[in-house]
Amino acid sequence: MELLFVVVVLGLVIYGIIKDYNPQAVLALAGMSIFAVAYWMGIHPILAADKSTGFALFDLFEVFNGIFSNRAAGLGLTIMAVAGFATYMSHIGASQALVRVAVKPVAGIKSSYAMLAICYLVGVFVSLFVSSATGLGLLLMVTMYPIMRNLGISPASACGVIVTTQAFEIGPTQANAIFAAGQSLLDPTTYFVDYQVWLVVPMLAVTTVLHYVWQRHCDRKDGYDPLQHRGEHTELEEQGSETLQAPAWYGLLPVIPFALMMIFSKLVISDIKVSVEVSMLLTVFIGMACELVRTRSIRTSFAGLSSFLDGMGKVFGPVVALIVCAELFAESLKAVGAISALLHSADGAGLGSGFMTLVLVALIMGAAVVMGSGNASFLSFATLAPEVAAKFGVSAVTMLLPMQLASSIGRSVSPIAAVVIACAGIAKISPFEIVRRTSVPMGGALLTSLALNYVFFM
Repeated sequence: MELLFVVVVLGLVIYGIIKDYNPQAVLALAGMSIFAVAYWMGIHPILAADKSTGFALFDLFEVFNGIFSNRAAGLGLTIMAVAGFATYMSHIGASQALVRVAVKPVAGIKSSYAMLAICYLVGVFVSLFVSSATGLGLLLMVTMYPIMRNLGISPASACGVIVTTQAFEIGPTQANAIFAAGQSLLDPTTYFVDYQVWLVVPMLAVTTVLHYVWQRHCDRKDGYDPLQHRGEHTELEEQGSETLQAPAWYGLLPVIPFALMMIFSKLVISDIKVSVEVSMLLTVFIGMACELVRTRSIRTSFAGLSSFLDGMGKVFGPVVALIVCAELFAESLKAVGAISALLHSADGAGLGSGFMTLVLVALIMGAAVVMGSGNASFLSFATLAPEVAAKFGVSAVTMLLPMQLASSIGRSVSPIAAVVIACAGIAKISPFEIVRRTSVPMGGALLTSLALNYVFFM
C-alpha cells in the first residue's frame, strides 16, 4: 500500500517538474506527504522519540528545519561562496580578461575545423575557473565566437562547441562537483584529482574528435562551406572587444582559488589545508586590493564586495534550497522503505551496482534535459546514491561521479537550458539546431564516462 502511494507521489513529482512547477515546492511537499503516510501507517516515526516535539505536524517541519540548518551552514555556504566569487570576478572584469587572454593565442590558426577543436579545448580549460555555464557561454560568444565565424565556421558549429565547454563541470570549485564530493565523504580536491580527471581527460579527447567530425558532417549535409564565408564577421570581434575593460593581468584572479586548493593539498603541501570558502574569500579581497590600485578609489573597491554578497544570495533559493528540499524528499523515501524495497528487488534479480548506476544516470540525464539545469537535476536525486552504493558494497563516488557528469552533459543537450537559449539568441539560430550539434559529441562523452567508470572504479 505504502509503495503504491510512493509511486503515485513520484508520478506527481515528475509531472510537476515537467510542467515547470517550482521544484523546491514540489520536492518539499512530496517529501512531507510521504513522511506523513509513513507515520500514519506506523512504518517510521517522523522524528526519533528523543527529538520529537510531541506533535506530528511540528515534527514534519522540524525535519525540514534540521536539514536546512545542516546544509545551509555547511555545503550551502560553500556553494554560495562559489556563486558569489563568480559574480565578483565578472563584476570587476576578471573573468572576461581570462577568456580574452586564453583565446588570443589561437586567433592565428587558419584551418576552420582545427580551430573549432582547439577552441573547444581552450573553452574547457577556462571552465575550470568560470563556474557558470551561461556566464562562460556568454563570455565565449563575445570573444571566441567572432574568431570562429571569421574563419568561416558556421554559427551552429561554433555554438555547439561553446555550449559544451562547461559540459563536465570539472574542478574543485564547481557546485555539482562539490556536492558530489561531499556525498562521497571526500574533499573537492581529492574528488577532482583522484576521480574526475581519470574520466574527463579521455572524455575530452573523444569529445574533441567527435566535434571535429560531427560539425564538419553537419555543415556538409547542410551545404555549408567554410571557405565561402571567411572574413565576413570581423566586425563582431571589434564589438565584443569594446566591452572588455579590465587589464589582461586580471585574468590571473579567477585562477587563484583553484591554484590554492591544488597547492595546499596532498599533491604539494599537505600540512596546510585551505577550504573552498577561504580560497574564494581570500581572492575576493585580493581583487578588492587590485581594484583599489586600478581605480584609485576606496569607495569603488569596497563597493565591489556587494556583488559578491549579491551573488551568494541569488544562488540560495535556486541551489541551496533545492538541495534541502531534495534531501527531505530522499529521506522520506528512505523512511517509507521505498529505497530498501528497490534495492532488495535489484539484489534479488541479480542486478549489480553497474545496473543501478545506469538507472541513476538515466534518471539524472532525463531530468537535466527536461529541466534544462544540471544543478537542479543532480541535486534533486544525488542524495539517493550513497545508500544505494552502500547496499551493493561499492564506494558512493563510483555512482556519484557518472551521475554528476551526466547532469551537465544532459544540460548541454537540452533546448531549454539557459546557456543554449542565450547562445542561440546571439547567433540567431534555433536552440534545437544547437542541440543537434551537441547531441553526438555529448553522447560519446556519456558513453565514455560510463565505460571508464566501470573499468577504473567498479
